[in-house]
Amino acid sequence: LRARVREEPSQSSPSLASSLSSFLPRPPHQPKPKTSTMSCCPAGALPASYAEKGSSFTPAGETIDLGGARMYATGDPRWKTAIVVMHDVFGLDGGHHRALCDALAAGGHYVVCPDFYEAGSIEPYYNRGAADEGKEWLKRFNWAWCSAILERVYAHLDGKGITSTGSIGFCWGAWAVAKACQDPGRVQAGVWCHPSCQVGRELYEGETEQELAQRVKSPTLILPSPQEAELYRNGELAAIFEANGVANDMVYFHDQSHGWMTRGAGFLGKSWVDSGGRENLTSIVGVQRGVNLTLGWFAKHLHK
Repeated sequence: LRARVREEPSQSSPSLASSLSSFLPRPPHQPKPKTSTMSCCPAGALPASYAEKGSSFTPAGETIDLGGARMYATGDPRWKTAIVVMHDVFGLDGGHHRALCDALAAGGHYVVCPDFYEAGSIEPYYNRGAADEGKEWLKRFNWAWCSAILERVYAHLDGKGITSTGSIGFCWGAWAVAKACQDPGRVQAGVWCHPSCQVGRELYEGETEQELAQRVKSPTLILPSPQEAELYRNGELAAIFEANGVANDMVYFHDQSHGWMTRGAGFLGKSWVDSGGRENLTSIVGVQRGVNLTLGWFAKHLHK
């Protein structure tokens, strides 16, 4: 995700990076990305999976088994910080979840994305115009289900020596982040990206968005688009966080569509593209900004 810059030879001493290289965790080998032919993309801006249809992308991490639950893992645990990525309703294998995980790992974290849906996705329901059936399917994955998987995730992180953990969720995954952030002993900061926290009251335990925010105890950053409810950006939830002494912030992505980060699920039973998403420079910049804001939030709140 880093833009390529011209490197000037040192005239006097080795670079700071080379001087410290023996002390820094070594990231896993990543294949050299192919140059995009999509003229709107700044060179090196994003993984190849974002560049254009049909382009190749090789994930840097691996898929591991956690006692029957799949999880994508990438990055080096020697950073001592972890990010738990909560996927959208298209599931771990939909959209660009692995590319986003790799991007976050490049910022200096061990990143994991558990598969809550058992390799499933709501996408087949969307494709045949059966969004209501898809919602019935989603009801299986309530907090009792998700928290049991997360306990295995936390045990894995403990075994890796992780000392602090953040979590980012997309769409449905933002609800899971809000639930996880009710236990600051486990998750110390959260990011809700194009959130669909209404699933709590529509499908699960009945919590409204306001009640969900009331129970959050870890610092929370919200990144909404115009297609989500106004309460994510009009200060209503922020007031609840403030009253409870929970650090919070909101950055409004006025030029994006619901799902712009993962480019899987979109709005109201549609894919991101069918909801108005476009693969252009504006959306590329939106993804980069989302990643940068997330890394900044975790840099601030995971290192005390």
